[in-house]
Amino acid sequence: MNVICYKRVSTDDQADRGFSLQHQEEMLRKWCELNHHHIVGIYTEDYSGKTFERPEWKKLMSFVKKNKNQVDIILCNRWDRFSRNQYDALTTIKELHKLGITVNTVEQPLDLSNPDNKVLLSLYLTIPEVENDKNSIRTIEGMRRARFEGCWTGPATKGYENFRDGKKSTLRPSIDAPLIIEAFERMASGTYSADEVRRWLNEKGIKLCKQTFLNIIRNPVYIGKILIKEWKKEPSQQTIGIHPPLIPEDVFHQANDVLEGRKRNMKFHDDKSDIYPLKGFLKCPVHNVSLSAYGAKSRNKEIHHYYLCVKDRCKQRHRINDVHESIEGVLSQISFTAQSINLYRKVLEKVFNKEDHVRKDEIQRIKKELEKLQDRKSNLQNMLMDGKIEPDDYNQMKQKLEKDIAVNNGKLEGLSKQLTPYRDYIYKTIPILENLDSYYRNSDGETKKRILGCIFSEKLILEKGRVATTPFTQPIQILINASKVLQRSKNKKEVENDLLSIMAPESGLEPETL
Repeated sequence: MNVICYKRVSTDDQADRGFSLQHQEEMLRKWCELNHHHIVGIYTEDYSGKTFERPEWKKLMSFVKKNKNQVDIILCNRWDRFSRNQYDALTTIKELHKLGITVNTVEQPLDLSNPDNKVLLSLYLTIPEVENDKNSIRTIEGMRRARFEGCWTGPATKGYENFRDGKKSTLRPSIDAPLIIEAFERMASGTYSADEVRRWLNEKGIKLCKQTFLNIIRNPVYIGKILIKEWKKEPSQQTIGIHPPLIPEDVFHQANDVLEGRKRNMKFHDDKSDIYPLKGFLKCPVHNVSLSAYGAKSRNKEIHHYYLCVKDRCKQRHRINDVHESIEGVLSQISFTAQSINLYRKVLEKVFNKEDHVRKDEIQRIKKELEKLQDRKSNLQNMLMDGKIEPDDYNQMKQKLEKDIAVNNGKLEGLSKQLTPYRDYIYKTIPILENLDSYYRNSDGETKKRILGCIFSEKLILEKGRVATTPFTQPIQILINASKVLQRSKNKKEVENDLLSIMAPESGLEPETL
């Protein structure tokens, strides 16, 4: 009779239990030799016996279907080497029987033509399945127990690598951690879509499909927490991991708000502010509408850019090079001396030191809100202990409170670091005015727009590509006046007093900043 020998292992410890591949093959060959059977093939499997979705078994079935009537027996060492799933095993045995092939074992031989042996067959197949189920339960319980202790079980997620801290399995940041951090920050900004961030990661060498990327953004492991999934009657919950977090909680929650559509700040159109920084600052004197901007190809295929009025038959069209040159000329005329700048800064310090109440009020408001949230969290714990709420409801409400606490802590930290909102304005922005034209010329389009918004109080009118009107904002006009006075050698103290009287703001006034 022709025999196919099938041997299988799935775990390293099977060698100690007599299941080594070498031992199986030796027993199979001896049985065939004693019974004078011919071996037509030996298939070696290194795969789980839970299903028949195994590479070598598929090859075996393909062989017997192509070579009908050439195989009589499929021989295994024990029935648990054949399968650990009773239903699948019986189904496969029936399928093979239709092909004229029987299944048997060396250590637990059965004559399947005898109906009484089906009872033994069911017993031989059920015991491995029960043992498998028990092992699975023990594995799940062990993994859940480890996760409750803050350990990480399973392969590391992107940005981390597996690590053993003594006897505990945990995670530590990998070389990809900076990219994952930046991905969260991009998502939290609301400037990018999820797929744009994913493609950016792919370009950086972290290849992710769409669903894997979404799972990463939603995974609390990045804020130092471990998700324990629901099991039996226990609800899902989170515990504090022993691994270091990569992402601040407020950034994590902001990123997820963007992902779920609760925060949107998407840029769906290309930003052309570098080409047309004056778009929005110019108006047509005829139709009193803002000038638009566009690029047109000439006959030699060169692109020429213009600011123009889109109204029918309007002749307002200006080359951007002429307009930009004119604006830089205006800015060079209002660059101020160091003497004027120092005096302006001195006056502003006196004015703005009294104007920090908005930030301080916000800090107090957030502190009170945090106190309320902490009280709610404590009350929630008491309600759980008193049996007034279910554990599942407790976990959902607790996660919501922890998110709100993290977001408010992030706001409080930002406000606390900001000693005064005017400090950067006084010491970093004002000195720029000494070389305003140079700073403007070397800035990107977005920065140029911010500068222009601080310099001009109204939209500008052009004549033949040149700026015809210069409506300055109040701070700039004050500086221009101060410079003229100082040039006439007026007493500095008198100028300072004049500036104070002019610039004393109404309550709540904030400076315009570049």
